[in-house]
Amino acid sequence: MALHPMSDLGGNVKCFDACSAEGAAGIASLVTAGGTGDATKRTGQSINRISGEGMAHSAVLTTHYVATQADAETLTLAHELQESADGSTWDTAEVIEAATTYVTQSGAGTSRGVAQFSVSLKNRKQYIRFNVTPNLSKANTDTMAFATVAVLAGYDVLPQ
Repeated sequence: MALHPMSDLGGNVKCFDACSAEGAAGIASLVTAGGTGDATKRTGQSINRISGEGMAHSAVLTTHYVATQADAETLTLAHELQESADGSTWDTAEVIEAATTYVTQSGAGTSRGVAQFSVSLKNRKQYIRFNVTPNLSKANTDTMAFATVAVLAGYDVLPQ
C-alpha cells in the first residue's frame, strides 16, 4: 500500500499524516512501546469545514488499531479536537475521549479493534483538526499499528 502526503479524498474524508492510494485515510502509524511514537500526541491535518457542499456540521472520527502485546499489558488511546478561525492559530484542545484502555491483553497475542466517535461541529470555527495519543504499557516489546479517519457530514447546502 503506497502512502502519500496529506490530501483530501473526495471532499468528505480528510487525511491526517498519510493516506493510502486505495482510499483509506488516517494517521497511519506504527508504534513500539517505550519507543518512537509511544505516548506521543499525533496532530491531525487542518480541515476546512467549508467546501463546495457548504459547511460541515458533524463528523465521525474512527481509530482502527492492531496491537501485539505481552500478557496483562494494555493499550490506551486519547482523542481530542482543536479549532481555528484561520487554520494556523489553534485553540486549546478539547477532549473527545480521555486516555481510555481499549485492550488489556489476556495471554500474549494480537488484538484488533475500532474506537468510533460522533462529533458535533455546530458552533465550531471554520478549521478543525483531530489529535490522537496512543500508549502501550510494555516497554520495548509491544507494538501497534493504527489509522485515524475523520469523515465530515451534515453540510448545510446539499450537493448539486
